[in-house]
Amino acid sequence: MPGPISSHFVAVHAQLDQALRECLKPPGKVDTAAFDQFRRLLLRHIAQEERVLMPALVKKLGSPPLFRNALRKDHAGFATLCVPLPEREWVENLGELFAHHAALEEGPGGLYPLCDEVLRDEAAAVIAAADALPPIKLAPFNGGPWVRDLLAEVLRATGIDGASD
Repeated sequence: MPGPISSHFVAVHAQLDQALRECLKPPGKVDTAAFDQFRRLLLRHIAQEERVLMPALVKKLGSPPLFRNALRKDHAGFATLCVPLPEREWVENLGELFAHHAALEEGPGGLYPLCDEVLRDEAAAVIAAADALPPIKLAPFNGGPWVRDLLAEVLRATGIDGASD
């Protein structure tokens, strides 16, 4: 049975999945307003993991878990994909990447089960601290060739090659 941290963050993943599906409802297009809401939710979720969940886990363990760098690279790639105006193909790719990432966090030996085990006694406080983070302030979508070049470069560096093509 999942613990409170898994339950909380898996529910957020479900919200993100639903928000991403909303972006793709218009046939052949992306609902830009819905994608803006998705990226707000996604970036807040990443902030919760990076600023609250992982530091609490590292403090308790005394060192970062082995998967720490992989999660950070995924998070950087997701944040990068939230910069330009969304295009249907890469938003669809983002959905696939997010599903893979979520499975790593939720699955056996992943971030959430490990947090349930290690942070058992302070789970409520960790969840409350994560939920207390302020909303993320976002810049408007950015466009132009330089953004696409930067996007491609960052995605190559994070290992999410080809998601913007």
